[in-house]
Amino acid sequence: MSGVYGGFLFCLEKGGNHMQASINTAVFLTALQDGMSQLDCLKALIGKAIANIEVRGEFFKADTQAAELTAIDALCQAEHWGFYFSIPEQLFEAGQLNSHLSDYLALAQRHHIQGLKISLGDAQDFDETAVAQLNDALQAYSGTLTVENQPNTLSQLPAFSTTLHRLLQAVPQLGYTFDSGNWYWLDERPETAFEQVRDVITVFHLKDIADQETVMLGDGTTDWQSLVAALPEQVPVFLEYGIALQDLGTELAKVDVALAQQ
Repeated sequence: MSGVYGGFLFCLEKGGNHMQASINTAVFLTALQDGMSQLDCLKALIGKAIANIEVRGEFFKADTQAAELTAIDALCQAEHWGFYFSIPEQLFEAGQLNSHLSDYLALAQRHHIQGLKISLGDAQDFDETAVAQLNDALQAYSGTLTVENQPNTLSQLPAFSTTLHRLLQAVPQLGYTFDSGNWYWLDERPETAFEQVRDVITVFHLKDIADQETVMLGDGTTDWQSLVAALPEQVPVFLEYGIALQDLGTELAKVDVALAQQ
């Protein structure tokens, strides 16, 4: 089956025994900036070989968010997609836990969101109180909360790796989203960073970078195929960069080929 969206045609059918690529709605950045809803963007993927979708909190309108999430939940169930949500906040500020976390966990529980992602933030000085609060909060959530490396000094290596491992040991229910592109803004190679944190990666955000600009896979300097090949098969790989609609099928197919090599 072929899909037509925004005047463009792309084909990528369901099939295969390996995990398929996943989509963060950042791929629809231009349409979202033009006012299209995430729900309408995701309808372009109906029938396509997608494992999971991830929506972004910053693209919802407060007055329509609940209804849109309900509709996206129904779409995910109909298409057998995993449902993920990116929180546009940090988990820690100066070692203190984000006070909005419980609200996001409740939202995720209501809408059957299996994965929440949030930037780690300033967690270097987290203490036992924060750990206890985080463990307690996560007990009420049936999904997984992951923290992500950021494109700023809060994710500078090796301190980030040390803090991340210490936190995940203290909060076993927490996971980690590796963003392959964010390292470039710290003058770090994603391949080098990967080796320091690969043992705790539970979600992978994929993008290719050239001169601190996101480009199509293969047009940048990231050895992304090797990174994907080194991931455990159960780790979902999300495309998370703006893609022209006519190129979406091609980009998905590139990831699908890499996943088949795992």
